[in-house]
Amino acid sequence: MTTSQQRDLIKALLLAGWLWLPNLAVIGTDHLQNNGDVFALLLLSLMLLAAPLLLAPSWRWYFLLWSPLALLVLPYTYLTLIYSSVPGDALLSSALHTSPAMSWQVASAFGWRVWLVPLILLIYVLLACSLPRSWTLSAPARKRLLAALLLTIMLALLGRQTVAQSVRLPPLLEQSTLNLAFPSGLAMSLARIARQQQGDAGFVSVHGRPPAAGKAPPVLVVLVIGESLRSDHLGINGYPRNTTPLLAALGSELLSFADAASTANWTSQAVPGIVALPLGRQRASLPHTFAEAGFRTAWLSNQETLPFSHGLDVVEHAVSSQDFHLRTDANLLPLFTSFVRQAGPRQFAVLHLIGSHIPYEERYTAVSRIYTPTLRDRGITQPQAQHRQAVINSYDNTVIETDRLLARVIGVLRDDPRPAILLYTSDHGENLFDDARQLFMHAQTGPTRHDIHVPLLVWMNRPYRAAHPAIAWALQANHRKQVSHRDLFTTLLDAGGVRWDGREASHSLASPLYRERPRSVMVDLQTSVSYESLK
Repeated sequence: MTTSQQRDLIKALLLAGWLWLPNLAVIGTDHLQNNGDVFALLLLSLMLLAAPLLLAPSWRWYFLLWSPLALLVLPYTYLTLIYSSVPGDALLSSALHTSPAMSWQVASAFGWRVWLVPLILLIYVLLACSLPRSWTLSAPARKRLLAALLLTIMLALLGRQTVAQSVRLPPLLEQSTLNLAFPSGLAMSLARIARQQQGDAGFVSVHGRPPAAGKAPPVLVVLVIGESLRSDHLGINGYPRNTTPLLAALGSELLSFADAASTANWTSQAVPGIVALPLGRQRASLPHTFAEAGFRTAWLSNQETLPFSHGLDVVEHAVSSQDFHLRTDANLLPLFTSFVRQAGPRQFAVLHLIGSHIPYEERYTAVSRIYTPTLRDRGITQPQAQHRQAVINSYDNTVIETDRLLARVIGVLRDDPRPAILLYTSDHGENLFDDARQLFMHAQTGPTRHDIHVPLLVWMNRPYRAAHPAIAWALQANHRKQVSHRDLFTTLLDAGGVRWDGREASHSLASPLYRERPRSVMVDLQTSVSYESLK
């Protein structure tokens, strides 16, 4: 190789390294949990960067086509490093909706450093233009590249479908990796912002507002809504199997309300029982009340669209059958982490999980496959009563997966300097061939104790306990009482210091005035029964 060729090779490597730089910055964050995550991110980003060579075989034109993204590399990498998270939807949305004058004012705060961005772009373009015209990828080489890309994708999809519960695979095509990689994460953020639903969702306002005195203090309130998880299958609630080892390790930091009841045994009514307040024929929305009080809001869901997310700042839902079948709850964590670290001092976030919804085998990964044989091990797709032990094994593995997820969410909140509080509950429980009725799943005609008795957990970081000792004391005092999802609307607003019209202190678990009241459960859209009457 001649000296001139060596110089050209160095130029090409510098250009490629520049485009790859944002992905290298992600390695320094806590988005990635292990070497498999790092490998998946680096491989996926290389695949994304290499793909345009199929259509632009000239190396000169290949790099010039990436020029718009090359312009974003420096600010994207800078933001990743200062926030310890990839630029998220809230940050991008703010940038898109900021006026040019305000944008220039923000950029001017960096002084002379702001000129590094166009200067580096100019150098990038000049280097790209200086590459030899003769440098092209031959047709056979492009065919080999295409074959390699397709083979990698095929193997990743095949592995995800067949061995994900038994082998810990690198999350190559998981949505979490796509959200972390550059430039796919940027494209996915733009797509979510574009399909976000705005406007009135039909809720009545209860006029949420910040505390009366002084400036509203920073606070982070997180609601995690699980799916089909029953209280008596949590190790921390006395279940013989240790299905919650990471939550158990929190000790007295974690409060478990062991006698909590849902309001319905099907999701479309159970979730409103958590995040809505009935007001005659209308209802108020919990996230929209937080928004009225000046909170930045997010609804990140592994389930279908619900009206409670309309008009919030950051929104994600499962939008296809592929999302439902191939996306575990951990895929929501990059979006959650970026929102928490980038969306301002006062935040309310909802994580709506797919949790323990059937099919159970699709809800957990190999690291959570503790109890065997599972339904998949036995080749069972339509469980019957005689398969009960395999059903329970698969179901308990989903509980372990939820334990791991909640531990990671709490880890993010523990590192946050603001007061932060997390409340977890499941929308409803699940029947697991428990008695002579031989009921399975949920949404049966007539609720049971098994699909209405749900977990309810509360965790607060140290800044929250220090800033709100009265709330921490009240939650501790009330955690052994009989409670219902109907109490959560008031409880969470109290936890965030939000004032609103119609508040009843006796309905708040965060108040010393909380009082137990009869718990009703929907049988259908017209009829309710007492929770105590269920068997």
